[in-house]
Amino acid sequence: MTKRIVVIVASLLVVGALVASFYLANTDNASTWYVRVDDAVAQDKSDEGGELWEYALDAYDATGSHRLLSFTAGKRLRDGAYLKVGYLPVREVVSWEEVQPEQLPQPARDLLG
Repeated sequence: MTKRIVVIVASLLVVGALVASFYLANTDNASTWYVRVDDAVAQDKSDEGGELWEYALDAYDATGSHRLLSFTAGKRLRDGAYLKVGYLPVREVVSWEEVQPEQLPQPARDLLG
């Protein structure tokens, strides 16, 4: 009986680890949000010579929905730059890239100014 419980628990742990690793590695399902970099909210989180900047910015999706997104970057981002941000609920910001204003959906462009 004890062996059976150990096998069941071990199996559940293996399956759980596989599911978690797939979920954490998969960024294809990330929702897309748009932000405008504001240097005023950037915080330098550097330590021991490394460079790390933390941002908390208002983000808008293609329909104009709002969300506050926090993320870090290994360099100071250009003030006023527009970013296309990938977001997952548990992991939060998983990717970002700079885009031109004309690449933003109209509702997001209007709200970001």
